[in-house]
Amino acid sequence: REKMTNIYMNIIHYGYWSNEPLIVACKRTRRVIFTMSDSKTLDTHLDKVEVLHKSDHFIVVNKDFDVVINSNDPERLSIYRQLSYKYPELANEKLTHGFYVAHRLDYSTSGVYLIPVTKAAAKSAGKLFEHKQTKKYYLALVRGHVLNRNVFTIDYPIGKDSRPEFMGIRMCTPDYDYCQDPRDAITKCVLIETGYIDNQAVSKLLLSPKTGRRHQLRVHCKEIGHTIVGDYTYSDKTDTSQYRMFLHAMRLCLPSHLENIDIQTQDPFTEADARNNYVVENRFLSISEGMELF
Repeated sequence: REKMTNIYMNIIHYGYWSNEPLIVACKRTRRVIFTMSDSKTLDTHLDKVEVLHKSDHFIVVNKDFDVVINSNDPERLSIYRQLSYKYPELANEKLTHGFYVAHRLDYSTSGVYLIPVTKAAAKSAGKLFEHKQTKKYYLALVRGHVLNRNVFTIDYPIGKDSRPEFMGIRMCTPDYDYCQDPRDAITKCVLIETGYIDNQAVSKLLLSPKTGRRHQLRVHCKEIGHTIVGDYTYSDKTDTSQYRMFLHAMRLCLPSHLENIDIQTQDPFTEADARNNYVVENRFLSISEGMELF
């Protein structure tokens, strides 16, 4: 109970506290951000996976935020556990998690995620991702109003943050002397809207990564001074007032010889969802218009 009080006063992270209900709140606003009832567990969400496409070759889901792709913990909810429950006949017992892996999405990121059903499909998708022959489009709400930039490119190499407290957790750019093994990273950006969340300026960006570095979009947004809303890690643990990180994989195009995949979701970051507390001030382009600029 004492430790719970400390967590309340200084937000640590989403998760569990033994088997007790966990409440996480923001010290500054005293606003409750997370309770155990909001967490996604095997009991509450095993059957709650949205399938966007299913064929003999691929399954495409709309991944929920705050869910891992797979996990070695049998008690932890994951996309692959959800798929094994929904399609037990497709789960391959020879694979550690039942299904092949072609790409990744961060735990906090939602959106289009593709799962190969067969070995041939996994090989085909893997080569397309490796040779940058896919097209990926993301939506992000970022802090601040992006000024004088309607269509722009972020070209900063990304490497590992070698500081002991961030090893395996954060990535960074070579501007910092602790950046280890930086590699080229390029992101194309289009400004869609500006507006406000809780009276704080935000911008909606359409992002298309041309490389596949870990945390690429999160690092690039931070480096231009517009950290993604709700990104606890790259806001230096200060952005704690939102219910989620506002990054969503909206569209994936994968031209496999087995099957041409082009799947798109709806925009989850609209005024219609009261959880977003989002108010649009200026709309410059529709999302479809933005995609035509890449």
